[in-house]
Amino acid sequence: MKHRISFLRHGLPLLFLLLAWLPGWVAAEQITLEMRVRAGSEAVTFPLQHPAVQKGTVAAVSSGLSLQIHTSGTEGSSGLGLSSPHYLVVTGPAGHALEGERLEIDEAASRAAGNGRWVLESSPFNTAPAVDARWLGAECEVVPHWILEDNLAEIVRRRLSSPQPMGVPSVWLPWGFGNLQKLTPRLTVSSPPRLAWTYDRNKIWPAERTILPPGQAFVIKSAHPAGFGFSLGGDRRVSPCRVPLAAGANLMGYPLPEDLRLGTDWGRVTDGLVASASPTLCDRLQIYSGENLPSYGFHESGRWIKILAPNSSSARWDFSSPPLEVIPVGYGFVLFKTKADPLHIFRPPQR
Repeated sequence: MKHRISFLRHGLPLLFLLLAWLPGWVAAEQITLEMRVRAGSEAVTFPLQHPAVQKGTVAAVSSGLSLQIHTSGTEGSSGLGLSSPHYLVVTGPAGHALEGERLEIDEAASRAAGNGRWVLESSPFNTAPAVDARWLGAECEVVPHWILEDNLAEIVRRRLSSPQPMGVPSVWLPWGFGNLQKLTPRLTVSSPPRLAWTYDRNKIWPAERTILPPGQAFVIKSAHPAGFGFSLGGDRRVSPCRVPLAAGANLMGYPLPEDLRLGTDWGRVTDGLVASASPTLCDRLQIYSGENLPSYGFHESGRWIKILAPNSSSARWDFSSPPLEVIPVGYGFVLFKTKADPLHIFRPPQR
């Protein structure tokens, strides 16, 4: 996947919590990525976030999945569109025990509650079960989710309606703690035709649920040799991003617009990863490269070494190949964990 990055500047002005308004928060750095997906299978991550619709500090907590935000000069929950999924994320203060935790927002219930109250909902995307007294003093943001329907629909629709055979792409989306959902786009027979995302023999998957959670990736398989491109614009994250890991395969990506330097920004024992002298006992990375899926293991030396025959009893290190040192911005990958890590977190790069 190729990419081009441009930089701009802008600023934009959640269970039961009270958030006090932050009048002097710093404007976010806005970035535009030009993403190019090659033919074959590609893992893609969105390393930006939508601008926050609200920011504040937790001033009061009560039981349940509801919280209240006291703001100044903003619309509060009344500004949410019902068809646009949002999440609440803890962004500070720096070093706060809950930094990076996320909870999904029930938009309809929040709109009905009014008075600046935000109602949260149970979801496989939540990284915390609920709110409690530990949330007092936490700085939070309300952020819209990335929706594949919004970012890919026009490109896919053009492919499906083209008089020339363009090939129908398939998409694999993360759906909570190691689970994947395969989706295939189709055009309906209605007039005008409408794009539908289908699964399990043409059942319809709601477009608003084509969510890409922070720090996760999706796989898209394009049958057309030219691949396709799209633009992605958003804000740079400035705080850690929690991405819980299941034992086994995890489809993920670095949630910042930077190349991921293994051993420097992530990929260390201190990140909860398991190194070993044996290629069958360590955590492994699998990289999508067209139809090739090279695997690298976390060697006891601290390097990510290529593994030959990784899924067999004859798995062995390939020390003649260069170690994996960098995963380019926007690229997703599969991390095979030897054990679950529900507290795993990505942190901004150390420059």
